[in-house]
Amino acid sequence: VVGIAPEKIHHICNGVDTDRFKPVEKAAARADLLPSDVFPPDAIIIGCVGRMEAIKDPLNVVDVFVALAEDDPDDQHPLRLPYVGNGALFSAVEQRVAASGFSDRVWLAGSRDDVPALLPCMDVFALPSLREGISNTILEAMACGVPVVATDTGGNPELVTDGQTGALVPVGDSTALAAAL
Repeated sequence: VVGIAPEKIHHICNGVDTDRFKPVEKAAARADLLPSDVFPPDAIIIGCVGRMEAIKDPLNVVDVFVALAEDDPDDQHPLRLPYVGNGALFSAVEQRVAASGFSDRVWLAGSRDDVPALLPCMDVFALPSLREGISNTILEAMACGVPVVATDTGGNPELVTDGQTGALVPVGDSTALAAAL
């Protein structure tokens, strides 16, 4: 018990600079920003932005992407994964992608300063975190007009209305994440 009167407590959610994070014309942005050898013009882009740490569950999103790619071995529906971020699991993610046989469909972009420009290139934003607060990346993706698939944890349900502004899936449930994506 902290002893602060309830009338003095106000919930203030994180904000987003909508001058920086905003929808743009996808085709032009993709042509300017994404490696053309990975992203054909008709690519369906499932993107991630986040630290590659265990709490963010980056290996799960890679495994889900690989499972989806295995359903389209001839690449008739060119599904692609850009993952923007760095961290302790970067090497493990890199190894998992290399072992998958789909490294030509994944771009591990590392840390970048142009996230406001990259987010609108995505068709859907995936956030597979095991735990989360009020996610700035969800807010930023939404400000860019990108639908969100996130785990039902922490503050995510405060931001994503399941079936309306995106989809929420159980934490760690790869099958549900793949179905939602």
